[in-house]
Amino acid sequence: MKKFKSQISIGVICILLGFMITYQFKMINKQNSTVVVQPDTNTPEIITENEQLKKSKVDMQKKIDALDAKTKEYENTAGGRDEASKILNKALEETRTLTGETEVEGEGLIIYIDPKSDIFGSISDDRQSIQDSDLVHIVNELYSGGAEAICINDIRLTVRSGIRTAGNAILINDEKIIPNKRVTIKAIGKSSILYGTIKFPGAIPPDLITACDVTYEELKKVTIPKYNKTYDFEYAKPIVKKK
Repeated sequence: MKKFKSQISIGVICILLGFMITYQFKMINKQNSTVVVQPDTNTPEIITENEQLKKSKVDMQKKIDALDAKTKEYENTAGGRDEASKILNKALEETRTLTGETEVEGEGLIIYIDPKSDIFGSISDDRQSIQDSDLVHIVNELYSGGAEAICINDIRLTVRSGIRTAGNAILINDEKIIPNKRVTIKAIGKSSILYGTIKFPGAIPPDLITACDVTYEELKKVTIPKYNKTYDFEYAKPIVKKK
């Protein structure tokens, strides 16, 4: 908004300057035409005045040319800043998407993992149907298929996410997943490629297929929430190269 206002201000200034110079230019031309129709144009005073007006006309034309050049310079500078801003914003958006700092949506695949019930219709609490290694394996397969963003039970995965067993639960970003209940994995990417990748033999661990029902859904719009924690770097510092 500030940039837009500054461009408007520059435009207004240029218009005013152009109007003033053009007005003076017209007045000089008018005076020149007035001098030309005088009956006695050979008197020293008239000749001197005419020469001065011609010189003023040339000076004014130079100012007009300089103003035009300056206006073009402002336009080019503003245009360059707009292009630089677009590139910078695009890079920033990509970085925020990569770090999970923004909610994203797009074409993708959803995988539903439902633990199978025993003959009595219940799941034994002492048997963990879904292992942390199963989820790690599936996530790696999705990334290899070009997934650009992934979440498990709406927990966004980033480069700092860990998936590990903790007692009777699986921890992801310090949030618990109950391994004996449905687990939903969402991935954004080319849905047909993701589906082909995950359906390839071995992409889903055989033990998981035995213990759970695994189903898939290709969608044109999959929404993945943002990472719900902050990034703090206590030990890793950027290297500043000496010139």
